[in-house]
Amino acid sequence: MNAKRIAIIISAIALIPFSVMAAQNMAERMSGQVLLEVQSHGEAWYVNPATGKRLYLKDGAAAYEIMRSVGLGISESDYAKLAAGNAALRARVRGRIVLRVQSHGEAYYLCPRTGKLSYLKDGNAAYGVMRECGLGITNSDLGQIPQTNASAGTNSNVPITTNSAGNIIAGCQVFPTDNPWNQDVSKLAVNKNSSAYISTIGASKGLHPDFGETREYGIPYNIADNSTKKYTVAFDYDDESDKGPYPIPDRVEIEAGSDGHVLVLQKDECKLYELYNASLNTVSRGAGWSAGSGAIWDLKSNALRPEGWTSADAAGLPILPGLVRYDEVQAGVINHAIRFTAPKTQRAYIHPSTHFASSLTDAAMPPMGLRVRLKADYDISKLSPQAKIIATAMKKYGMILADNGSSWFFQGAWSPGWNDEDLNTLKSIPGSAFEALDTGSLIK
Repeated sequence: MNAKRIAIIISAIALIPFSVMAAQNMAERMSGQVLLEVQSHGEAWYVNPATGKRLYLKDGAAAYEIMRSVGLGISESDYAKLAAGNAALRARVRGRIVLRVQSHGEAYYLCPRTGKLSYLKDGNAAYGVMRECGLGITNSDLGQIPQTNASAGTNSNVPITTNSAGNIIAGCQVFPTDNPWNQDVSKLAVNKNSSAYISTIGASKGLHPDFGETREYGIPYNIADNSTKKYTVAFDYDDESDKGPYPIPDRVEIEAGSDGHVLVLQKDECKLYELYNASLNTVSRGAGWSAGSGAIWDLKSNALRPEGWTSADAAGLPILPGLVRYDEVQAGVINHAIRFTAPKTQRAYIHPSTHFASSLTDAAMPPMGLRVRLKADYDISKLSPQAKIIATAMKKYGMILADNGSSWFFQGAWSPGWNDEDLNTLKSIPGSAFEALDTGSLIK
């Protein structure tokens, strides 16, 4: 945050008369407030109502991440009341960040000073809230409020991680930080069959972002909580599917196209529920939900599917952990591997994959679960902003082969915030810019 911006903020805020509050509990009085150090460089802090401790809002991106991570889940019916000005509900969530768990986890902040309910769309919006809602505070008064070392604080309802490399959605760490999806592979050895694998996938073919700013492309995901109704699902591949029941929001988003994936993160349990080819009220299956296959993942565990089992994905992998999301690109960093597809695969897999989807035995074909990495010396400096963040993740965390499909198609969640022209600059990266890594033995 530069000096000019700080000056603008301080000139726009109200300096609260702390002298009349000196004998009172500062943390309690400042609960839920955004505070700005007027005697320093305008550093911003948020006093978390759940803990009574202040969290440092270094910049817009940090403010956005923190405000989402300490969010309190709210149902759509309660959100409607809140937006309509329900006094009792507003009093309960004053100074809180609320997350619409039955929608897409959108975050909102109710400013205690102005009563304004603000949508925290991204880092810029969070910065705007800091400017509009901030209260000036002296260094001595700020010192009376304990500080937490965790960048994201603690929420009594949602377990979160304070690890800087965490992949957090709706307050849940998406698998432990030592999980393969979250593993830094920038130093791993190159697989001895790398050249053959890359050639088979398509050395001259370019990357292709299979998501964007419209619902037509990308795999959506849904946020649920304990109030979300659960359903028994009828499966085509019943012997390799988790029985459930599965929480499915009333207005659930289903992936467009033939795959029909339904992804639901249950934030109170920190569990992930995924369905393939899901549909409601089919003629042949009668009332209720049916799907090709389904899998349930405990996000606090590194446990894999049973050997040979599929999931909602051909490779027996979870889908959500490998999606590129707009919120993380807005925050400036992707801390996990990315899911991608190849036109032909081998009748083999590498952990964390547990399933193959091919009868081909040609050793030049890539196996499911293959990890590839964008070469360290590949120049990404001329890529557009969103594309550069994604390419950076491909160098550090790489991509994991998860399904049969078009060459080098990689998946993300759709969002109106994406810039398709920006994302399309990634298409200039050829398959030859990647190398396959040695992450384990083939299982056939």
